[in-house]
Amino acid sequence: MKLSKDTLGLLKNFAGINSNLVLRDNGKLSTISAQKNIMASAAVAEAFPAEFGIYDLNEFLGALSLFTDPDLVFSEKYVTMKEGGNSIKYYAADKSVLSYPQKEIAFPTSDIDFNLTSATLAMAIRTASVLRAPDLSIIGKDGKVTMVVGDRKNATANTYDIEVGTTESTFNVAMKVENLKMLPADYAVSISSKKISRFKNGDTIYFVAIEADSTFE
Repeated sequence: MKLSKDTLGLLKNFAGINSNLVLRDNGKLSTISAQKNIMASAAVAEAFPAEFGIYDLNEFLGALSLFTDPDLVFSEKYVTMKEGGNSIKYYAADKSVLSYPQKEIAFPTSDIDFNLTSATLAMAIRTASVLRAPDLSIIGKDGKVTMVVGDRKNATANTYDIEVGTTESTFNVAMKVENLKMLPADYAVSISSKKISRFKNGDTIYFVAIEADSTFE
């Protein structure tokens, strides 16, 4: 089998969340960060022939990059990456030593909903880097939903604000910019007072924990 460009892009994205991964035969990939504050899942075109554990996803992708368009032949203990007369035998990792999602998240009732464009998300992340701002706040006040990038521990820190929706509620939801590891895309964002957020684009979903001192009124 060959891996599609979309699947390779997803694997590269997941490698930024956790280096461990288990390939499955259900047409879906999922990952969870070591701190368990980010979980992601997505449908893929490939149904892998068997479960296959990867300990170092960046190394796995690096091995793939040595070829132009390799075929992957899976066996129980290893996968053979081959192209022409060249091949690499890459061994599977025991799942018992890997950190990976054991079950799907049942998202609770949503208290906040808005749409986030790819351009707005990219701008927020770029601005956070320029301003050296670690925090993203989603604030509901005076009928507006505003995203604020800044440093919540510094009252005089530079900030970036952008209006992203409307609301009848009052809230101040905080999360870390470093946890916004989504693929570039437009997302429907839902946030629950149970301290979890969901970024959804079709079958691609990211769950991101929100900070404990977030407030909902």
